[in-house]
Amino acid sequence: MGINFTFVESHHMNASDFNSFLYNRNLTITTAESITAGLLSSSIASISGASSVLKGGIVTYQEQLKIKLLGVNPETLKTYSPESAETTIEMVNGLANLGLNSDIYVAVTGVASASVNAYKVTKPVGQIYVAVLFENQLSTFETILKSDFEKDSRNEIREKAVEFIFDKVVEVVLKG
Repeated sequence: MGINFTFVESHHMNASDFNSFLYNRNLTITTAESITAGLLSSSIASISGASSVLKGGIVTYQEQLKIKLLGVNPETLKTYSPESAETTIEMVNGLANLGLNSDIYVAVTGVASASVNAYKVTKPVGQIYVAVLFENQLSTFETILKSDFEKDSRNEIREKAVEFIFDKVVEVVLKG
């Protein structure tokens, strides 16, 4: 893992490059995932030596877990929806407040399909929200990820979300 890595903006980061980037900077990461349902942490953990960079992750797919584990305000969920920048910000702050002593905290929510439980989602499929907390600075990002297939694929959107998060975390760290 001791390779030198220079971030190139047009390059979509893979898990190996991401882990090397964190490892070379002696940084750790902890995640709170909704749309990715653990895929972010799993992608990081799939690379040998991941324990040097990954502290762990919490999957909070349903609202109840966002509230109970991360302290997301039920009113935020009701007012803005579980798939919103506001919810993601509360998720990342709740994660940081758990006292896990990580260098980087990341939370992600979004829409992977046209309907979620009893909700008729009004946001487009592929809409994701990411919050990154690094050196007490909060950065937020949102984008709409498109599937390469004719019909949107949940798993493809989740995989693209992980790549997007890798890119954004690197961007935040490089800005310092």
